[in-house]
Amino acid sequence: SPNDESLVHSVVGVLCDITASRRLQQQIDAINSAGSELMKIEASAITDMDAPQRLKLLEDKIVGYVKDLLHFDNFEIRLLDRESNELRLVISRGLNPLKIGEVLHADKEGNGICGYVAASGQSYLCRDVSRDPRYRQGLDDAASSLTVPLKLHDRAIGVFNVESNQPDAFDENDLRFAEIFARYVATAMNILNLLVVERFTTNEEISANFLDELREPLNELTETADRLESKISSDDGLRKELESIVAAARRARQRAEQASLGPRTILAAERELHREDPDPQMMGKRVLIADDESNIRDKLAEILRQRGCDAVTCSDGKETIDTIESAVQTGRPFDLIISDINMPQRNGYEVFRAAKAVSPDTPIILMTGFGYDPHHSIMRASQEGLHCFLFKPLRASQLISEVTKAFEGNTVNSNEAGE
Repeated sequence: SPNDESLVHSVVGVLCDITASRRLQQQIDAINSAGSELMKIEASAITDMDAPQRLKLLEDKIVGYVKDLLHFDNFEIRLLDRESNELRLVISRGLNPLKIGEVLHADKEGNGICGYVAASGQSYLCRDVSRDPRYRQGLDDAASSLTVPLKLHDRAIGVFNVESNQPDAFDENDLRFAEIFARYVATAMNILNLLVVERFTTNEEISANFLDELREPLNELTETADRLESKISSDDGLRKELESIVAAARRARQRAEQASLGPRTILAAERELHREDPDPQMMGKRVLIADDESNIRDKLAEILRQRGCDAVTCSDGKETIDTIESAVQTGRPFDLIISDINMPQRNGYEVFRAAKAVSPDTPIILMTGFGYDPHHSIMRASQEGLHCFLFKPLRASQLISEVTKAFEGNTVNSNEAGE
């Protein structure tokens, strides 16, 4: 009845569109799920992989997720080298590399947007690169970019940089997604590096312990033989036998000491140097050997010269690149280039790029210690025509084998000396 106040006379409804927020949450959930997969890097699963294969495994996952989930086509990941403060390229898709000798530092000024983000730890959304003085070209005809820090425990360890040919291609949601994904990338990269460094240092410790254990019995053997030799000086035959024992013990000690040097030695080098005749296949071949460890480069040069090669040595990356370019300009290019990865001035990848630029057909061998490749040079060079890579401590026989293959024009993927 009209006088019954308990009756409902009208209803008010509110309709909310939650589709956008639901999609946003679904995207975040998908990125979190992908990030969890990135961090599943177990030592047992990568024991049989070499350094480039480990990084390639992680790279394939990252590239797939960036393209499928974030829908970014042109991007790069750079890690910060704490000693030099340089942002080292690790993974890149679609962006042009820096020029040889050009570097990016984690600095707010003069090092592009990447340098600013790494130094400040703050994300950077550039809607129009033509109006931003911080922007340094990475993508041809770039119009906009998005750069976020790779953070580990609130500390920037690198950057994730994305670029597009379209102006204003990225929004706040893209920024948020990239920041979430970047945290997982930082953690995964850190886990991978820790595993490699652990293996690197463990091998050095094992070598040192081996030498300590072997030193005492070898000294006892030598001293005992010396005492016996002094007592039986009248017996020439027996004295010679004892002298052989002493000489063998000293050789064993010398080889053990060389092995304990780890990446700073060439195993079984003396055996190769005892060859009397040069190798006809190596006679007159010009070989450039680059390594900042004088023991390594001098021993390699000695071995190859004994085989008949014309070996030239360099002690840093810049000297190496200058020597390669000068040799081409004078009409005497090298037949083979052997370069360490970790060198002052320029790293092994820069040497590789410079050599390929002026002498594309020259085979190149890169070396690194115990599979430790902090600049990820091996993987990038392997994708661009690297003849092979060698892990120190390498065996002289393995070096000769790879040099022979290089002169024959064969190519291989890897050779894990010392593994």
